[in-house]
Amino acid sequence: MDLSLKQTTNHLAKLVSLGSFLKGNTVTMKRTCGNKNCRCAKLGEKHISMYLAKKQNNTTKMVYVPKNLEEEISAKVKAYHKIKDLTEKISEINYEMLNLKKKGDVKKDN
Repeated sequence: MDLSLKQTTNHLAKLVSLGSFLKGNTVTMKRTCGNKNCRCAKLGEKHISMYLAKKQNNTTKMVYVPKNLEEEISAKVKAYHKIKDLTEKISEINYEMLNLKKKGDVKKDN
């Protein structure tokens, strides 16, 4: 087995075995809360909130992330994207190891 393939699959296995990942993206949004006495209404200083955006049935769903979970959610989303990147890398390594020729590389016998 190719050394880089072994290293990549080991890294992927460790990440997946933790089971601590979320598919989606974190989004930071500025919003007003609706309280007429709040600084967002009086001074225009909007609140900054994190949301988790995920695709569901061809639409993007936004889920509010409470402040106390922002760090954990960010780490889980980052782990998901790392898993996705490692899967892509493993696929590319396997493709190269198969030494497949491109359609234009095939020589025709006349």
